[in-house]
Amino acid sequence: MQHAKDLAFDLMCPEDSVDLLHFELAERVWFEQHIEARPERFYTPQGVAQHIVECLALHAQRRMSPLIVRWRGRIVGRANLRDIDNGQARVGYRIAQAACGQGLAHKALHRLIEDARCLYGITRLEAIVAEENAASRRVLEKAGFRAELRLAAYSTVLGSPRDCQVFCRRW
Repeated sequence: MQHAKDLAFDLMCPEDSVDLLHFELAERVWFEQHIEARPERFYTPQGVAQHIVECLALHAQRRMSPLIVRWRGRIVGRANLRDIDNGQARVGYRIAQAACGQGLAHKALHRLIEDARCLYGITRLEAIVAEENAASRRVLEKAGFRAELRLAAYSTVLGSPRDCQVFCRRW
């Protein structure tokens, strides 16, 4: 059983660069089975450092909340509010393969929902999920999101077009 004291959601910071690169490299194959691949240049010290700078610049503008998910101090995931604008935002999360099935995506999503409501005044969240990503769809549905729109061939995963669904939650 997980204890809340072992789980932390931290705002991404420049000091996370080395650990974040290690995490992204270790989980790259796993993530790329489910979501579009990041550009090759991302997987370098400079690429991750630039990514962090870009995320923090958007955070300073209140357009993004980039969180690192840590379990006992180790990065096991990412959770983001992005495209924050006019009371709306998108949620996204990625959890390490070995950490899946432990409720971390659920907890990360609930943290994003709480931040969206309390810190940003957001009244509508959306997530875009590949139709075959049943685990992510279940996490969203359990958190009160509902499928609202099908996007044919919206993303490309492993070289193949993937149909996606837009899930939304309003309050």
